[in-house]
Amino acid sequence: MIEMLNSTTRRELLQSAAALAAARPLPAAEKAWAGIFVIMQTPFRDDLSIDEESLRKETDFLALGRVHGVVWPAGAGETNSLSYNERMRHSEAVVKEARGRTTVLIGVHGANKFEAMDYARHAERIGADGLHALGPTDGTSDNEILSDYFLSIASVSKLPMCIQVSNPGMSTDFLLRMTEKIPALRILKLEAGDVPHDVTRVVRERKRQVFPSTGGGAMNLYNEMERGSGGTMAGAGFADIQAQIWDWFHGDKKKEAHELFRKFLLSAVLERRTSFVIQKEILRRRKIFKTVVMRRTRKFTMDEFDLRELDQIMELLRPYFRV
Repeated sequence: MIEMLNSTTRRELLQSAAALAAARPLPAAEKAWAGIFVIMQTPFRDDLSIDEESLRKETDFLALGRVHGVVWPAGAGETNSLSYNERMRHSEAVVKEARGRTTVLIGVHGANKFEAMDYARHAERIGADGLHALGPTDGTSDNEILSDYFLSIASVSKLPMCIQVSNPGMSTDFLLRMTEKIPALRILKLEAGDVPHDVTRVVRERKRQVFPSTGGGAMNLYNEMERGSGGTMAGAGFADIQAQIWDWFHGDKKKEAHELFRKFLLSAVLERRTSFVIQKEILRRRKIFKTVVMRRTRKFTMDEFDLRELDQIMELLRPYFRV
């Protein structure tokens, strides 16, 4: 029967089937710990309050785009501008909206270990799948303090953990030591130094299964996948494109993955100059966000030439959108 349908109708049927599959909750055993884990942007209204409706819509958009996981809040989500109460309230909204359709990591970093432990307890109570921890927000790089901080977080929750490099004290050596001390540590997000080479080092030196993930706007995603990386944590705007690249690469379609990565790379280069606001602009264009407001600055950093380039990039990538 499906062979008799025209190509447009057939495509719509396949897209509907994919959407239904994405809507089904994943059993705990099927939760992903490698792949495209998106650092969600935080949507703000013009008065700088958090727009929870748009945050929920972003979560749904990412689940339908079949990303492997979402993270909120973290660096690209303007986490340092959020209050304690906002993090407690809206992290629950993210977990509820995800409805088990993708792995949800809740950011648990704090000014000290006691605040971080409080966030970790809350993440477990609301049904998060894992914890995402940057270093203390006071920026300490003392290894003894850092070790106590992460061990304290792990002591109050049995959830799998991701540690993200956020200061010079969090070297690759330090992270590898943490994998021996924290059995629940599942993901290492590498950020400093020569990240692709650090991916190779973790793959070679890890003593158990722990996934080296990266950031950097996914600029080195293909190179890192060739090295056996555990994925990347980039922005939400083109997250479905990144997920398609990952799925093709790991599904024996490396040529297609590489061709799509080269197209996606144009957006990563533009983001390197314009920063996270480009993610909000893409989400606005994809009808997920209502504004591009950022709390730390009222200045929109993209000019008419940047916006024109983004027009071209979106047209190039549109045929690959999953949502």
